[in-house]
Amino acid sequence: DVRAPLATGCIWLLTFWLILEDRVPTPQKAHGVWASLYRLGDLIGPTGVLASGAFLAYLIGAMLAVRVVTVNAREAPKAARFRSGGTALAPRVSRLAYDDLVSFLQDQGRLPRSAPEATAAVNPERERGERLVVGLAVRDILGETRQLRTKLLIASYDLFNEYDRAVGEAEFRKNVAYALLGLTATLSWLQSPWWAFLLVAPARLYTAGVGSERAANDVIVQAVVAGLITPLSLTGSAGVPAVPTGRSQ
Repeated sequence: DVRAPLATGCIWLLTFWLILEDRVPTPQKAHGVWASLYRLGDLIGPTGVLASGAFLAYLIGAMLAVRVVTVNAREAPKAARFRSGGTALAPRVSRLAYDDLVSFLQDQGRLPRSAPEATAAVNPERERGERLVVGLAVRDILGETRQLRTKLLIASYDLFNEYDRAVGEAEFRKNVAYALLGLTATLSWLQSPWWAFLLVAPARLYTAGVGSERAANDVIVQAVVAGLITPLSLTGSAGVPAVPTGRSQ
């Protein structure tokens, strides 16, 4: 997908031009490398210059591109030491997909079922501990997204296309949002603080990108729940071990 790097590269190239424009010599005053570039531009013509600019924009966009990261299973235990399970361990998925996966893991006997409300009122530490276990388990499974999407391609090509399309939209919207943020900051610095009102555009794009990222993660979660793909966490090779449902704390 060349949309994200090309679009963001064009925006970053415009941003760099606004910053460096005063330092670029005119053709009459150019010498050295700048003179060579002007002669090259005359040689290849406007079409060649446009093609070269597009290629340069693509390279810049590819180097500055931010990949969509779902979750990081290795960072989950570290985050759990400093933050509550409800905030630090909430993966970027919809609430419905999260609950479906939790129920699936509980049916598999790999997560303890939630304590009744009466018991939770008596023993809140148990409730918090179980929420933490659930958060770690879900994050551990979603941390295998890069491997699971390959399995999804084999299991269901149509479902993989839906996932890949959502990831592409998320990367495009979030990277364009970052590039527009840099352009807006540059315009506010060089021209007028009123340009800061353009921050509404990257904010809306970033929010839309988060929604697309959540939709992509939902595809992975629902594929696991439906039995189309099996994470290593469920095979016992890695990840969260099975937890007896009757185990007490």
